[in-house]
Amino acid sequence: MTPSLDNWTSLFLLAAGFGVFIFLLLIINPRNKFNYPIAFLVLSFSLILVQYVMYWSGYQKQFPYLIQLPAMCYYASGPLLYIYFYKIYSGVFKPIFLLNFLPSFLILISALVFIFKGGFKVEGNTWLFRFLFNPWLITLSMSVYAVLIFKLIRDNTPKESSEFASVRTKWSTFLIGLYTIFILAYVSYYVLVEFPFFNSQWDYMISLMLTISIYGIGFMAFKQPAIFNGEMFSALFLPAPVDDSELDSSLINEFYDNLVEFMKKEKLYLDSELRMVNVADQIGYSTHMLSQVINEKYGKNFNQFINDHRLQEAEELLKSTSDYSIKNICYDVGFNNKATFYTSFKKKYHCTPLEFKQQQVSRSY
Repeated sequence: MTPSLDNWTSLFLLAAGFGVFIFLLLIINPRNKFNYPIAFLVLSFSLILVQYVMYWSGYQKQFPYLIQLPAMCYYASGPLLYIYFYKIYSGVFKPIFLLNFLPSFLILISALVFIFKGGFKVEGNTWLFRFLFNPWLITLSMSVYAVLIFKLIRDNTPKESSEFASVRTKWSTFLIGLYTIFILAYVSYYVLVEFPFFNSQWDYMISLMLTISIYGIGFMAFKQPAIFNGEMFSALFLPAPVDDSELDSSLINEFYDNLVEFMKKEKLYLDSELRMVNVADQIGYSTHMLSQVINEKYGKNFNQFINDHRLQEAEELLKSTSDYSIKNICYDVGFNNKATFYTSFKKKYHCTPLEFKQQQVSRSY
C-alpha cells in the first residue's frame, strides 16, 4: 500500500502542527514558568497524534521508532498535569516530582537505542519495556494521576469560595474534565476493538480527543494567555452579573488585597531591579491586570506603589536602628540612588531621612 493521507489523518496532522506551535508559544516566553507543564502536555498530545497519523497513513514503516512515542507521552501526561495543578495551588515545584517521569524516561532511552541501531522491533524489547507498553498499565497510570488531581483540587477549594478561588476551581475542573474524557477515549479503544462493529472511526476517537484538547488549550492561550499562570478572569467563567461594574469592583478589591498580602510576605520591593513583569509573574497576574489593580485601588502607578513600600520599610528601619546609616538603609530597601530616596522620603514625610531619624532619637528621651 502506498503511504497517503486522507481527510482524517490530514486533520490530525494539522492539529499536531498547531500543538507544536502552541508549545513554542508557551515555552519561549520567560514569564510563563507556570505554563511549562501545560506546554509539554500539548507537545505530548501532538507527538501522539504524529505517530497515529504515521500508522494510519502507512508511513510507519519509514519511521519505525515513532511507535515508542505514544506510550512515552501517555506516561508523561499525568505527571505534567499534576505538576501544573500543584504549582497553581502552591506556587512551587519539587525536584522529587521528576521521579514521576521514570517510565517515560525508560521508554525514551529505549527509543534512542533502537534509533541508533537503525530500527525498532517490538519483539526485540526486554520484558520491562513490554510491560511498560501494556495499555492497561498506561490506563492505570493516567487514572491514578487523575484521581490525585481531583483530590488536589478538592483539598484546595475553600468552603466559602471567593470570586478568585471560584474561577480557579472552574478552570481546574475544565482541564481535569478534559483529561478524564481523554482517558475514557483511550480505554474505549481497547474495549471496543474486541467487538465486531469496531471500525476506523472508533479508532480515531483518541485522536479526536487529542485534537479537541490541543485546540481547546490553544484557544485559551490566544484568548486569555494569563490563564496558564494562575490569573483569574471573570469574563470567561463567571456568569454575567446584573451590574458589571459591581463585579469588576469586587474582583479588583480581592486582587488588590491579594497583592498587598503578597508584597508584605515576599517583600519583592527590596529588589532594586524589580519590574512590573517580575511581580506579575510571581503573583500570577498579567501586567495589564496588575497595573489596573494598582491604579484603581492605590491611585498611583506601579513605581510609586513599590517606592511607597520601600519608604515604609525605611521608616521601620529608621525607627528601630539608631546605628544604621541612612545610605545603607537607602540601598537595603531597594532604592537605586540616594537622590531618589531623599526626594521620595521628603515628599511623603515632609522631612529628610536624617531629620526623621533625629526626631525618633529625641522622642526616645
